[in-house]
Amino acid sequence: MTMLLIFCVTKNVRGEEKNGNPSAPGELIFLLDTSASMNAQDRDREAIDAIRQAAYSLPSDYRVGLVAYNTDIQTVIVPGTSAAQMEEMLAGITYTGYTNAGEGLAQAVGLFSRDSGASDRCIVMLTDGEIDMPDSGAREASRALYSEAALQAREQGVRMYIVAIGTELTDPRLHIFDGAEVTDGAIYWEGQSGSLSGVMRRILEERIGLPGAPLTAGGAGDPLPEESAKSAFPEGGLSHARPEGGTVVLNADIPKGVSRVRLALTSEESISGVQAGQAQVITGQHFAVVEAVRPSAGTLSVSYQTPDPASVQAWMIPEYDAVPAISANYRIEELPRSEKEIKRNVPPAYEHYADLELRLLDVSGDASGGALGDASGYAGGGANIWEDERFEGMEVSFTVNGTPYTGIIQGGSISLTLRAEELKEVTAAVSMADEGAVYRIRGAEPVQIEKFPDPEFEPLPDYRPLIAILCALAAGLAGLFVFWMGRRTTVIYMAPSPSGDGTKTASKAGEYSGKLSMYVVRNADGKDIPPQTYRLFGRRARRLTLGQILTSCGIKFDKIGADDIILYPGPDHAVIVMDQSEGCTVMRGMEILKKGMGYPVYYNGKITVSFEDEETEMELHYRNLKPGEREEL
Repeated sequence: MTMLLIFCVTKNVRGEEKNGNPSAPGELIFLLDTSASMNAQDRDREAIDAIRQAAYSLPSDYRVGLVAYNTDIQTVIVPGTSAAQMEEMLAGITYTGYTNAGEGLAQAVGLFSRDSGASDRCIVMLTDGEIDMPDSGAREASRALYSEAALQAREQGVRMYIVAIGTELTDPRLHIFDGAEVTDGAIYWEGQSGSLSGVMRRILEERIGLPGAPLTAGGAGDPLPEESAKSAFPEGGLSHARPEGGTVVLNADIPKGVSRVRLALTSEESISGVQAGQAQVITGQHFAVVEAVRPSAGTLSVSYQTPDPASVQAWMIPEYDAVPAISANYRIEELPRSEKEIKRNVPPAYEHYADLELRLLDVSGDASGGALGDASGYAGGGANIWEDERFEGMEVSFTVNGTPYTGIIQGGSISLTLRAEELKEVTAAVSMADEGAVYRIRGAEPVQIEKFPDPEFEPLPDYRPLIAILCALAAGLAGLFVFWMGRRTTVIYMAPSPSGDGTKTASKAGEYSGKLSMYVVRNADGKDIPPQTYRLFGRRARRLTLGQILTSCGIKFDKIGADDIILYPGPDHAVIVMDQSEGCTVMRGMEILKKGMGYPVYYNGKITVSFEDEETEMELHYRNLKPGEREEL
């Protein structure tokens, strides 16, 4: 028996995966009027055919259910019902009785999950008439329940799309249409908005935002529009031809590493004789859905017959089950030394880096609860999905150890270099903002960074022993002179600091010194905030955010980017400032700081921060401490 794949989801992959794509699959509940009047308005049961068309056209992890109502509730299909039982329940629906839309809507709202993280939640209602019951009391009770259920739907973020069937619903002021208005939905009239098949396709594309790529067939023997094909697949995409015998042959390119491909065909005319090799085929009066599970990269050929090939529309949804893979290469760079330092055998200083390479691997072959159907012919094998040409040059958002970045896919991977002094392991998460496909991305396992020690310093041989002897002799003579004079001489060496104040205080590279004087120039509510001082001297050498500093000083702003402005201790009493925010503007003097790069600020330097709300601005003055202020925290 043909399986109703859309209802067979046993595990919410995207919703349960940590550190991957955060959004859960969408939820769609069909609400079908099965009153007696539908016998006249829907003689060919095209409403049920349109429901099946929509259900099969959605991504495989979409949660779909149905409520059929007349005087009472006739049928309830809960998301997760088995395929065989689902087909049997749909086939058993009959048109009889009155129109108790209030009870039907209440039941439909109750089928949604309690998890409000679903990417989209909506009800598609198909009806041919106003609420009607055997007596006025029952009719008014149903209307009241309908209004109450519509308000509950709005509170849960559920939108209603009402499809008016036949010729009875011509007045847009009817009570039945209030559900669409209350939930910010929409109303479609059969005929005026197209056939039921066309209306259902419009709802999926225009309202639900069906992922994938729309491709429309032209006349017999004509290729599909090149621009449409390239919107999903860079080479070829979809093409068709009509050879002798009236059979249309449609060829679709299959991307590399895809877990499954769903190709939906709809037509105002009938579609019959659909064949697609080993792929599953589901058909209706005006649609056919072909699903290839774990296909090899190449071409999917579909043949079918229809009276009017030009009216056929195609929509393809590639689906990926993937996991980020990150590799780390540890690297040491020696900092340049001056000639004087080399002559004096001053040991070199080193900087340590981790060169990261991020890829996205196909894991559909072992994804529990994932792909359906026969696993034979699976060609994923952990293939790198980004090696497919359609991803080349794509910008991708990802995180490394929780810090957000963006990168460009080049040659099947994204490269990133990080300072590795404090880095022990790395883990990555990827979010694919690609409307042309569906991604279920797992969280990556941490990768240890294998470090090795710095090179051993080998000083230059000292070929000047005579000079050393003379220096030692001179030192001895100086000592005798001091002894004879009976006094001690203290030599004080003064060197100017980067601030130019003529003093030099003890400071090691990697320790904080000095203080921050902070002034809020303007803020969103216009209240005056007194100047604050934050002492850095004596604090542990660790990462500080501006948000932490402001909170410590009792200054509270909304989330406007303060937590993404980072401070580190630097050499020569400097503090390193790094802007990792999306919307803040940070200036060192008159120089704007580039995102993700550290800039040293020395004593008497000034940092100006304009926050993401574009209304809050403050200045930070980095100053030295007086000797009496240098008390350990």
